[in-house]
Amino acid sequence: MKRLWIALALLTLVIATCVMGISYTRQITTQMTQTVEEAKAAEKRGDVNAAYQLSITAKNNWKKAHSVLCVYMIHSDLEEIDQTLALLPELCLNGAKDTFLSECDRGLTLISSLEESVAPSLENVF
Repeated sequence: MKRLWIALALLTLVIATCVMGISYTRQITTQMTQTVEEAKAAEKRGDVNAAYQLSITAKNNWKKAHSVLCVYMIHSDLEEIDQTLALLPELCLNGAKDTFLSECDRGLTLISSLEESVAPSLENVF
């Protein structure tokens, strides 16, 4: 009987950890999507200072989140986002508007796919 209770406790712990990971990932992807979209909009309207500040914010927020996400996510997926977000401030400073907007779109796509990869669905399970 003790083994059954231990197995049940472990199952509960695993489920709770998975739910917390999914919740944290969704929170981070929502926050990052919003920040990158705001930076993109600022660049489109010609507000380079705001775009630069928002890209720095996105980069710093990602660094904080990366240390947690790397515990349970595929590192190569995280590194692609890391590299894209690291480029944004430099592209903004150098006046490469088209490349900046393109990298914003790439970052948004990568962040979206990151959220989809943790969603509990039949495609992800099988």
